[in-house]
This record gives sequence, structure tokens and C-alpha cells, in this order.
Amino acid sequence: MLAFSDAVFAIAITLLTLKVRPGLHGADLTRAIHQLLPALGAYALSFVILGQLWLAHHRIFGVIALVDDAVLLRNLLFLGLIAIMPFPVRLLSDYTNRPLAVAIYAVTFIAAMQLQRLIWLDVTRPERRNLLREPVPDEIRTGFSTALRGTLLVFGAAVPVGMFAPQVCGAGVGGHHPAPAGGGTVHPLGIAAADATQFLRGAQPGCRPPPP
Repeated sequence: MLAFSDAVFAIAITLLTLKVRPGLHGADLTRAIHQLLPALGAYALSFVILGQLWLAHHRIFGVIALVDDAVLLRNLLFLGLIAIMPFPVRLLSDYTNRPLAVAIYAVTFIAAMQLQRLIWLDVTRPERRNLLREPVPDEIRTGFSTALRGTLLVFGAAVPVGMFAPQVCGAGVGGHHPAPAGGGTVHPLGIAAADATQFLRGAQPGCRPPPP
């Protein structure tokens, strides 16, 4: 069970890097690195989340001695979500500033987190102690469930901010991020850096004050 699960996690994490394929040569080096930033950011975030899911998965199945059909089915659904992760990660790296891409990415990860929590709560119920190597104390059962739920809530709460904060700010203030000199598009990570600078100066991130 764990060997199969580990293989699915390993393949999913490996496939995350397929988008990170720079064509670095000559005068285009700086531009190529700049264009890779969204893919690198999406990879780094997804690697951290998948790593946390993998660690939790090992902790959960570390206390399980036997599995029944219900556990197998839930674990298979969970691994199905893990296997499909490269798709929403690719969407996020290609369409960083699109709410739909952020939503698909978030829903996939939130579904995996919630399903993992349900597996833990199910196998540690008193009436299913026959599946465990040894009984799990109630405080450990509750504490681990709370930790999983906390991660889920933090991730879920950050999604609306990433999806709608720039649009709400622009509608309320009428501000916008100016286009770079010489034409071109504004890079999402460039906007994030500018927002951080504004925040440190006491301005509202993502906004520009109205002209006098």
C-alpha cells in the first residue's frame, strides 16, 4: 500500500518539473529566466504542499495494520487527486493572474487535504480499532485531525485573496499597475514585488493612489 502510494507521489512531484524547461542561450538568458518565474513559483508551492500530504499520509498509514475496501477506495481516490496535480499546477504557472486557474488549483488541493483528513478520522474510530496496530488515544486522534484541518483552512482562506483581491482593489480605488516602459505585459511576480514594497511603505497592496 505505502509502496504504491509513494510511487504515485514520486511521479506527481517529478511531473511538476516538466514545465520548468528553460531555453537558456545568448542574449535571451535574462528573459528566459524571467519567463520561468511563474513556473518555478508554482512548482515550489506545490512541492511544499505535496510534501506535507506525503508526510501526513505516512503518519496515517503508519498506524494501520489492516485495510478494508472502504480504506482502499478512499486511498485510491486520494491518490487519483495526487496523480492529477501536475495539471492544475501547469494551469497556475501559465495563468497566474486568472481566477479560474487559481480556483482549479485550490479545489484540487483542498479536496485532497479533506479526503486525507476523512481517512484519518475513519480508521481511528473506536469501532474500527481492529484495523490499527494499536489503539490511537483520543487526544492524538483529535490533535492530528485539528492539524490537518488547520492546514486546509489556512490554504482555503488564502484562495479568495489570491483570486479577488486585485480585482476588488482596482474596482474600489480605480488604480492599476502601470505597464512597463517600452511596452509588454506586467509580470504577476513583478506585481507581487511592487505590492510588497507598497505594503512596507504603508500603502494598500495591489492599488495605486488616485491622481490629484
